Amino acid sequence: MTNPEDTTYSLKAEASLQKHEIESQLQVAKQLTTQHPELALLYSWSSVEATLRLIAQKEELSLQRFDPLYLVKQLAIEGVISKSEYQLLMNALPLRNSIAHGFKTTQITQNSVYELIELTEQLLRSLHTGDEAD
Repeated sequence: MTNPEDTTYSLKAEASLQKHEIESQLQVAKQLTTQHPELALLYSWSSVEATLRLIAQKEELSLQRFDPLYLVKQLAIEGVISKSEYQLLMNALPLRNSIAHGFKTTQITQNSVYELIELTEQLLRSLHTGDEAD
């Protein structure tokens, strides 16, 4: 007997953005950063979440949930992301949550968005490098 939640998770994982889609989304986020940093942060966060799911899949981690906090913490616990990467993501998460849920935030800077974009690009490169090592 199959747990229906396992099937749901599997279907969601299959529908996740892939590397080329993430790279394209990051280009859009860069363009949005100057005029619309809030939108750029949401778009960047979407990209980093998709990237983290790809990394978890490559590392064959068994994730029970999709929420961002769980995903970031699990990858840190497993040693897949560094302490500094974890900290940057944990600093960005409340900003993402504020925007996504319709709250005002004055803490978003172009630099904070660019840091998130750069981290995502770095994680994508490490994913690609890891593929070549196999």
